[in-house]
Amino acid sequence: MNCKVTGQSSTFYMEKIEREEGIFNAEESICSDAGCTGFRCFHGFCSSPDQLGGEWQLNAGAWAPKAKFDGNESSTKWNFDGGLGYGISDKWALEYNYRGLKTKAGDFKTDGDQNEVNLVYSLGKNWALFGGWNRINNDFDGSYHGAHTGSADSVINNVAQFGVRTKYDLAKNLAFYAEGALGTKKTSQWDAGLAYTFADNWDLNAGYRYVDTKLDDDNNIKYRGFLVGLSYRFGGHKKAAPAPVEEPVAPTVAEPVAPTHVYNDYYLESIHFDSDVDTPKASEAAKLANFVAVAKAHPDSTFKLVGNTDSDASNAYNEDLSKRRVLNVAKYANDNGVAASRMQLNYKGENNPASSNATEAGKADNRRVDIWEHK
Repeated sequence: MNCKVTGQSSTFYMEKIEREEGIFNAEESICSDAGCTGFRCFHGFCSSPDQLGGEWQLNAGAWAPKAKFDGNESSTKWNFDGGLGYGISDKWALEYNYRGLKTKAGDFKTDGDQNEVNLVYSLGKNWALFGGWNRINNDFDGSYHGAHTGSADSVINNVAQFGVRTKYDLAKNLAFYAEGALGTKKTSQWDAGLAYTFADNWDLNAGYRYVDTKLDDDNNIKYRGFLVGLSYRFGGHKKAAPAPVEEPVAPTVAEPVAPTHVYNDYYLESIHFDSDVDTPKASEAAKLANFVAVAKAHPDSTFKLVGNTDSDASNAYNEDLSKRRVLNVAKYANDNGVAASRMQLNYKGENNPASSNATEAGKADNRRVDIWEHK
């Protein structure tokens, strides 16, 4: 988006404003869809703050001056008022302006014009200096011959001038502008008015102008009147948007995470039985009591009970026998305060021997209930 200019004829470039992600610095300006309202060049041409140069501005409008000198006055007439500007860089611009100085007959009439060339330099967001050459043709079109002009119909002043411009934002897309200049040939001029940015690259402006320049050694001629106009900008080379600056991120310290507990089965002991008997041997009483004590000491643990037999009798008989054995051990623990929900029961008959069934000692070792603690 190009930033806007206001005013009609003269030119000016405001200072560079840093741009980030398409938005100007909030202290400098705010860009809207209709244009840049905070940053606005005024009264003529300027490059945008994101331009490296090469932007053009065309101004076209009209103003209605009337002339006055030594008590004589002409009547108002509308004249063409326009110009062309070129942005050399983000600080410098060159401009050409033309103004008609034609007025209707009153005490006299004029048929002159004004051609102006200026070099403009930005001082900041709201101020600029300009200087250049101003050719003012005071042509009376045969309507006046007297002491002020001699036998000539016109007095032409080639003026070296220097001036200053300023502007002030009144509202979104609306700004007040003013400029004044002093020059040789007893010349001074000033403009003031309002400028409205109504679309991208387009401005509408209206104001009042006063021009005062030498007629002879004792008198000046003065032109004054209202003006209106349009400004349009095109071309130019935009600056690349700066890379976004990443905010430093404070290092984060991860909260310690408690390790997940992994449960395992730990062998506790085996309860043994006599042959073809489903109740524990009397000698196993201490082991049964120890099982209950451990269960009560570890209330978060559960227990796996697995019943087994030797290989005597049939497989089906031995499976039922191992089931009865494991049920009896579980009943003892439950009767002594261990919840049934904490015990997982299983039985394997003769299919899980701990020793060989070829010997009596091996068979005695296989008649058992194994207890595992799950923790």
